[in-house]
Amino acid sequence: MSAEPVNGRGVAAVVDLWARRASEAVPSVAVRVHRSGSWTVVEVEGEMDVQVVALVADLVGVDTTRVVFDLQRVTFMDAAGLSAVGGSIRHRAMGAGGSVRLVAPSRSARRLLMLAGCARVFPAFDSLEEAMSAPLGTGSTRSARGR
Repeated sequence: MSAEPVNGRGVAAVVDLWARRASEAVPSVAVRVHRSGSWTVVEVEGEMDVQVVALVADLVGVDTTRVVFDLQRVTFMDAAGLSAVGGSIRHRAMGAGGSVRLVAPSRSARRLLMLAGCARVFPAFDSLEEAMSAPLGTGSTRSARGR
């Protein structure tokens, strides 16, 4: 499947954020958003925290009804990161008959999803291809849940 631009400028959106505090660099996060068929794919690498929430909401757009979050390379996720996945994007998608799915959540992301009681709310799949090809309403694949 080929990636299509989502930002109307002819390129897929790629954003790298660096925060600096007292001349000490703190870990960054890279967020890549692109279209693949009818799905908007959000790939997050690094720490999924408060700096990601508004960025993801802005990059995904208001008319998106099918979103896949690829969380394989998330090294840390807190409640703010969880709200990026489960907040307004999910409510808009579900309200329009769409879906929000997760691809191979990292151990730290999976732990937060389980502690927050969200593991059953978000279908998780082993691969991007699985997530996008499963019928709407389909639940998690067994191995993605058990990792």
